Amino acid sequence: MSPRVFDREEKRQLLIQAAARVFAEQGFSSTRVSDIAERAGVAKGTVYEYFTSKEELFFAVFERTNQQIRDRVDGVMIAHPSARDRLQWLFRLGAEIVAEQRELYPMMNLDFWVTARGSALEEAFTRSLADLYREYRELAADIIRQGQETGEFRSDAEPGRLATVLVSTFDGLGMQYWLDEAIEPKRCNEDFILALCHGLCQEEA
Repeated sequence: MSPRVFDREEKRQLLIQAAARVFAEQGFSSTRVSDIAERAGVAKGTVYEYFTSKEELFFAVFERTNQQIRDRVDGVMIAHPSARDRLQWLFRLGAEIVAEQRELYPMMNLDFWVTARGSALEEAFTRSLADLYREYRELAADIIRQGQETGEFRSDAEPGRLATVLVSTFDGLGMQYWLDEAIEPKRCNEDFILALCHGLCQEEA
């Protein structure tokens, strides 16, 4: 059987997948481009056909990971039309992602900041991260407004400010879980959903 021939985009994604695993295992500073090439099963020079530097490949991992999360969020929005269900299932998805990515947390947060600082990618990384937070704040605020319009949520909560706090909870949960594996993100999240809905949702008649 002849070896499979990858097109350019498939090869690029193969390199990003390999880089994500190696960065997670070794950290950015300890990872060499040759390590990534070896994991991907290609020559070192092949990596430079797609990425100009280890930093650029690192940023590609960041973007790919966040796009995967966006795709899962879109699935929740499609599957759950009511505002209350959307809010609950988005938080459940968030807890799942925190649990799944515990080993990636240092890379996706701490390593990215250290790597970007003072590099040519600092502006792009900062802008991308700011856009990402803004996107999720707007999503959460839109869900809250939807619930207020349909009568599911009380009307005296300001959507934008509440959304800012809600989005920030995932960073805190991820950091704590990385530091203490005994924390149970999914169970913590269910208690938070209960408290949130008690305060935000309209009392049923």
